[in-house]
Amino acid sequence: MDATLADVEARVDEHVETYRETAPFYPVEAEAIESLGDAFRAGDYGRRDVEWVIRWYFRRRVEAIDHDERRAVEEAVEGVEPRELRGALWDAIDALDEAGAASDTDVAEPSHHRAIDALTRLPGVDVAVATALLWFLDPDRFLVVGDREWRVVAALTDLKDGYPDPMTPDAYDRYLAAARTLGERLDVDGWRLYMVIQRVYAESVTET
Repeated sequence: MDATLADVEARVDEHVETYRETAPFYPVEAEAIESLGDAFRAGDYGRRDVEWVIRWYFRRRVEAIDHDERRAVEEAVEGVEPRELRGALWDAIDALDEAGAASDTDVAEPSHHRAIDALTRLPGVDVAVATALLWFLDPDRFLVVGDREWRVVAALTDLKDGYPDPMTPDAYDRYLAAARTLGERLDVDGWRLYMVIQRVYAESVTET
């Protein structure tokens, strides 16, 4: 990946605008970022809303989708009892909201680790997929992770090592810290940072 931090910094608005114009899922993503977190917390959601996040995690790639993995995860989540599904979401939300005024560093286990533990109780949901639910629950605090996002953040920050497979909570913490640093440098919120990352990755693929 040849993009430099200075180049990305100079093209933030361009990357965001291009993503808005070209990304096939942008309209529904934008609506979900605005509404899903509140809907989950209010209990005003159905199974399809959770399933949508799971489908989005895989299908946003558009090309190079591992369809066997995607189908396995989607089918596993579709088979979850409604009470189990809502229980996992409530436990995750409670963990995140219990942080309240306390910093994650003030407790033995970070609140989002407890949230990840709750979400990964759902069949088919691993740590990486759980980060998609975390992001839609609180896009100001979290960012979804996948191999593409990891690659871009690593190229533009001091994030070390390749994408871990499987993803772990500790690896996610390292990624999240680097992503927050990148977002501060680019002066963007988490949603705009996501769009920039996707465009930087897309351009790196086009150039190779």
